[in-house]
Amino acid sequence: MRRVRILCLAALACIATPLAAQSDDASQPIRIQANSATLDDRKNTAVYTGNVIITQGSMRLTGSRVTLTLDSAGEVQKLVSNGSPATFRQIPAGGKQVDARALTIEYHADTERVILIQDAFLEQAGNTFQGQRVNYDIPRQVVDAGRATAEDGESAERIEIVIQPRKRTEPATNDDET
Repeated sequence: MRRVRILCLAALACIATPLAAQSDDASQPIRIQANSATLDDRKNTAVYTGNVIITQGSMRLTGSRVTLTLDSAGEVQKLVSNGSPATFRQIPAGGKQVDARALTIEYHADTERVILIQDAFLEQAGNTFQGQRVNYDIPRQVVDAGRATAEDGESAERIEIVIQPRKRTEPATNDDET
């Protein structure tokens, strides 16, 4: 597992732009579109179904069913999106867009973490992380990819990371010319 984390950190080092979210996203209103909604004030939850689209600033979360949980102060605590797949998109401040998909996506607003579960995929600037579980820590700018726990003693699927080479900004030189 230590090797996986080192590979993930190395992949992040190759990404030229930071993964921090646009600073004004959290101050933007949350907009929700869905075919139906069920609100439960006692449990501080809302369940949206049918082609759900949630946006806040540059952040966009989609799924066929999204459960929104509020804390005791009425602030959004967590969003859980289920879909085939559910999707997440955010544009970092001054950076390249982050796109993610999984069968289940959890967005933890209080810690600014996105957890992709089952058939997880995250991409930024051509660099990709793929596996059964991918965690994206927005403020720390860390992606942590790992395996889901295997059942019945079977080995769990391995992760796959693709790191694009950095583009050289200097022109190529030809040392053979004299």
